[in-house]
Amino acid sequence: MNPSSPTSPSLTQHERFLVGKCRDAIRDGIVLAQWCRRGHGDRREFALDLRERFVLPNHADGYFGSITLNGADTSVMGCRQHVEFARVDPRLDARPILEDFVLGEFLDRAHWTNADGTPGGFGVERSLYETMDGKHGRFEDDDRAGAIQWRDLGSRFRWVLLTIKLNDFVVQMGPITRRMNEAVCVIPLREFMRVVENPSPEYAFEVSIGYPFIDYAPIPNFFGFGPGKFGVAVKLFSFYLTHDHRIRVLIEFAAAPRAQKVFDFHGLDPVYGPADLLKRVSLGWIDSQPLHDMMDTGMLVQHCHVHQKLMDGTWRIWKQWLGQY
Repeated sequence: MNPSSPTSPSLTQHERFLVGKCRDAIRDGIVLAQWCRRGHGDRREFALDLRERFVLPNHADGYFGSITLNGADTSVMGCRQHVEFARVDPRLDARPILEDFVLGEFLDRAHWTNADGTPGGFGVERSLYETMDGKHGRFEDDDRAGAIQWRDLGSRFRWVLLTIKLNDFVVQMGPITRRMNEAVCVIPLREFMRVVENPSPEYAFEVSIGYPFIDYAPIPNFFGFGPGKFGVAVKLFSFYLTHDHRIRVLIEFAAAPRAQKVFDFHGLDPVYGPADLLKRVSLGWIDSQPLHDMMDTGMLVQHCHVHQKLMDGTWRIWKQWLGQY
């Protein structure tokens, strides 16, 4: 991975626009990630029913809450997903192995071909970066494929902008199931990385990474809340090693504010728009909040489906990669 040289052409207007989006996402994403790791404070939690059968044992919970961002209170919606990922041979020194995988291999290898021949996991491409002295640049065209080495954050780079194609973003609308062509732009940061010995009595070791999302959809879509349509959002991946050599993964997604739209057809939402209008004209007699809660919960289930398919595929990649030891 070689950053473009100082003599590279200056950034385009669109690239400068993305740098501005990165600054906003970093500022607010760090606050939201800290809120997640503190345990959220006052929030309403509920179990999520993923309905599908997956390879790895898992369970997921959703929540609605609130957070103060830039001096203003705003709503939050999110999900936490616990996955029984793998067991490590007790004869191996699992700590450095797990650290190397999460910080250097996880996102870079998180792609495969599904049983039905469709691409699975994440397709990752890097584009822009900021160096530790605040200079911005772009990766050359032949050096864009793949993720990053997390150890480069805080040393070579302040941040790197990644475009992640969500290969397993599948939407079910009644009897219709459709695989969508969707992608997000995210910013790995040193502030989202943790390597901790004995983080709790339950665990012997923790390796965590994560990133904020920028408010930009690299592939235009009609969703009002979805890829590239979050005000502030973060994703956290925490890999924990237990004292009996098991690996558990906690994945958390949080977004603020809660969904304002389900769909966005030239500014119009045929779901929340009429429901909220009906609430106003009925002077609150007809409450639209149950519909919001139901639809927002469905959106969180969709996130968890993508998370779990990612972990099921990564489990196979992990087993292959672990064979070198």
